[in-house]
Amino acid sequence: MFRGRFVAATPGGGLAAGRCGASTGGKGRASVPEVSRRFVILPSPLLGTATYAPLAASLTEREAPTAVASVPDGDVTPERVLAGFRAAVAEHGPTVLVAHSNAGYYAPAVAADLDLPVIFMDAALPAEGESETLLAPAAFAEFIQTLPIRDGLLPLWPLWWDRADIATLFPDEDWLDLVTSEGPRLAPAYFTTPIAVPRGWEARPAAYLAFGDTYAAELAFAERVGWEVRRESGHHLGHLAEPGRVAELVLELSSGLSRET
Repeated sequence: MFRGRFVAATPGGGLAAGRCGASTGGKGRASVPEVSRRFVILPSPLLGTATYAPLAASLTEREAPTAVASVPDGDVTPERVLAGFRAAVAEHGPTVLVAHSNAGYYAPAVAADLDLPVIFMDAALPAEGESETLLAPAAFAEFIQTLPIRDGLLPLWPLWWDRADIATLFPDEDWLDLVTSEGPRLAPAYFTTPIAVPRGWEARPAAYLAFGDTYAAELAFAERVGWEVRRESGHHLGHLAEPGRVAELVLELSSGLSRET
């Protein structure tokens, strides 16, 4: 998910190979044993699942079995998204969740079920101290209201932007076409339907991986509450631009996480 118009909200270019202003936090938590690490990626319901496959493969190749949760077919409602995410966790038994973009709103509720650590990857976050959250900040919700509606649904996410601008996020035109053809269409009501947020979610084990400055406020929040953080140059689909590099960062961050007891 982006804040405001696409070009202004998301820097162009690929994900840089080196760290850019990386900083760390944390509160002396024990690490998740590396031999036991298993991940479930919670994909953005706006984007679909395709762009996460290379990252899942890269993590699995590094002896960290990884599955990508599904996005519902047909009617994509917050209730159905949350149920699908919980079903993926029950099926695959992860030790760590990785939540990207809009999925960050859901991650606290999914993680609370089994007290799982979360790596928020260029992700939205619920407001601190609130018992529920909408699925878009106010400025972004206003932008959504400007989009055309057909059959009660918004266009596919890549069609929200000029093709020349959105293409900079993808390795090639084939990737852009794949995501455009397979992605979900959401109703405007998706963004105005609240979901519950567990009390004290920000105190649970978590880390934040940012690509560029799109989620600067969320990164600052993560630093303030003591999460371990990394800030990389690049763009919102950094996990697709360099899945191997991002896999290494995810593994590094997961080493600093543990379940609370």
